Amino acid sequence: MSRDAHRAVDEVWKMESARIIAGLVRMLGDVGLAEELAQDALLAALERWPDSGVPDNPGAWLMAVSKRRAIDHLRRGERLERGHEQLAHELATRPDGTEAETETDAALDDEVGDDVLRLMFVSCHPALSAESRVALTLRLLGGLRTDEIARAFLVSEPTVAQRVVRAKRTLAELGVPFEVPSGPDRAARLSSVLEVIYLVFNEGYAASAGDGWMRQDLCQEALRLGRLLAGLAPGEAEVHGLIALMELQASRLAARTGPSGEPVALHEQNRGRWDRLLIRRGFAALLRARQAGGPLGPYVLQAAIAVCHARARTAEETDWAQIAALYETLVRVLPTPVVQLNRAVALAMAHGPEAGLALVDTLAAEPALKGYHRVPSVRGDLLVRLGRHEEARREFERAAALTLNVPERTILLERAQACADAARPESAVTLAEAASAFLARADLDAATVRSYRQTMSRLRRDLGDDTPLRGVTAGQVAEVFAAAWESAAAATWNRHRGAVRSFSGWAADRGRLGEDLAAGIGRRPEPRSRTRPMEPPRVEALWERRDLAPRERALWLMLHESAAGIGSVLALNVEDLDLAGMRGRAPGARWIHWRSGTAELIPQLVAGRRRGPLFLSERRPGPGRRPAPGDLCPETGRRRLSYERAEYLFKQATGHTLHQLRSR
Repeated sequence: MSRDAHRAVDEVWKMESARIIAGLVRMLGDVGLAEELAQDALLAALERWPDSGVPDNPGAWLMAVSKRRAIDHLRRGERLERGHEQLAHELATRPDGTEAETETDAALDDEVGDDVLRLMFVSCHPALSAESRVALTLRLLGGLRTDEIARAFLVSEPTVAQRVVRAKRTLAELGVPFEVPSGPDRAARLSSVLEVIYLVFNEGYAASAGDGWMRQDLCQEALRLGRLLAGLAPGEAEVHGLIALMELQASRLAARTGPSGEPVALHEQNRGRWDRLLIRRGFAALLRARQAGGPLGPYVLQAAIAVCHARARTAEETDWAQIAALYETLVRVLPTPVVQLNRAVALAMAHGPEAGLALVDTLAAEPALKGYHRVPSVRGDLLVRLGRHEEARREFERAAALTLNVPERTILLERAQACADAARPESAVTLAEAASAFLARADLDAATVRSYRQTMSRLRRDLGDDTPLRGVTAGQVAEVFAAAWESAAAATWNRHRGAVRSFSGWAADRGRLGEDLAAGIGRRPEPRSRTRPMEPPRVEALWERRDLAPRERALWLMLHESAAGIGSVLALNVEDLDLAGMRGRAPGARWIHWRSGTAELIPQLVAGRRRGPLFLSERRPGPGRRPAPGDLCPETGRRRLSYERAEYLFKQATGHTLHQLRSR
């Protein structure tokens, strides 16, 4: 019972703390004292509920106890009015029970919603620093503890505690009234509230520091606060505009990282993973904003830009001309350097990189952008599109030095290296240099590096370290194989062949090769008797793992349930599925039948697509290695998952080959 009671206290506090504190502030006029008394009620719940049980209405119980403490405080200060005195007598003589729990709110607070709205305006007062407003809002309205806020923003607990204390002291010294502002102050004060909520969301959407690219809990908290505000101020267009913007941006969260947690740029994202429910909510919120009337504000305009992205089924279908026009309007409403930087990106996409670069260069001297890593990052992107790779390399390295986010720094350094490679004449890249760079990839484990190194060492020895990579041909590689491994076992031959295929694909993606170096090396059949199937307990344990991506889980389960070949399964297309019949036909192959386990997972892979490969790769193909049209999804721009990649992922997860997964 104790554990359940503590869990109930925590959940109730997060849901009810804003309402409780807001009611106390209206009684006492002191934010700090109101939170202290609310915390006293929380401690009382922690002491009593484990023994007495959780009340039928725990929120009312906390509210009743909090207000008793407030009345006691007023009595001790000899500031109790007659109405309070009478209610204090009723509360003191009434036993704790259902009636007390259900009637207390009606006695003191018939405008709870207005109180919470007032508390929002107080905690987001513009006299406070941005950091203090965020900390105080999450503390009072989000119900978060100091340690939770500290972890979310990667600062120490004492730092957060000091921000909260300073904020309360400032509010007390200024005598900030507990009210919803009106008249000329209302717009500015509302803007401050919206700014705080969006700051919380942005820190979750693209973390400014730390080892993670995103913190989805902060995004969810910002959405909760925004929806709460929209319910309390339904006539404010900008409130609905902010909700629309956050809903639309949150719809992309699942697609913003790759399998290893690395950031994925918007134009490379798998749009099939975008959350369609959140997109519909965003559209509805923007419609409410337009229905509220008034001039177009910054959040409504930014939401309209997000709608342009959400409507595009592929990156190529994005209406950049419309986005550029919206930024033109936004920069008049919100003429900040950051908005101008975003406008430069839109101009580059709509009218060419020269137009965007010209605007970015005018922003270089802006004091507000000094030390902002996105300026050199955007400039690097535009320089790459203009073919100025050496300049782009310097910009990406400068951006990497400025950002405090580890995954983003890694991506920027990788882009800098790619620019360095591109800036060097391809004819000057030797086989030895390319092989060394290939083996230094961060996504290769130690065992794979050792295996690949054996193959690459033999190629380097026979063909020469100083041989230009561009000069290496598939025929030369086939001759090396014939001399080195002609009499080797099929498994050994295929292992070295796989290394060459991986190297060739890696080099082609970087524009260093124009042909497949493994084209002259055929795969040799391996005796099936050498491969023992996975033991049933290990297979069953595999389906219990929750760390597997839906694609891998569906692929492996389909192979196990259907006993079909890996080539046939990977060749399946969305348009050839018979979901009701739990079967699919690969081109030129028989029907592949699966069972209920696979049937539950396939809709996640299809994700609204109508045609193209069922199993897709994580990223879009590079310009140097375009797949055949039948292997490219027309809706996402991604290619069919390759056998090599599927085999690699399974070996990484289990230590077995996919052939060992098939049913006995």
